[in-house]
Amino acid sequence: MKASKTITVATAVVALSVSLAACGEDKTVTADCVDKATGKILPDSHCSSGGSAGGGVFIYGGTVGGDGRVSGGSYSKPANTNISTRSGKVLVGGFGGSGKGGSGS
Repeated sequence: MKASKTITVATAVVALSVSLAACGEDKTVTADCVDKATGKILPDSHCSSGGSAGGGVFIYGGTVGGDGRVSGGSYSKPANTNISTRSGKVLVGGFGGSGKGGSGS
């Protein structure tokens, strides 16, 4: 009976370790600056993190097609996620972000 309890405790410790490791993983989403009307990719400098001040908006988690347009994704910034552009610019680094966008006006 003692060996059985040892195995059960060991199994529980392994399961807990796996669970904690999974919780600690950071999610990463790619943001693309696009022309909202056409979906075509723009340079990051055309987008601001708060809105469309430079003529573009960020799409989070979209897919770039062969025609240079982004499909899918969302205009809403995901919460608790690392966000960076395809060019490597970091928009949000990990947990603590509110996930809210806006122009500040």
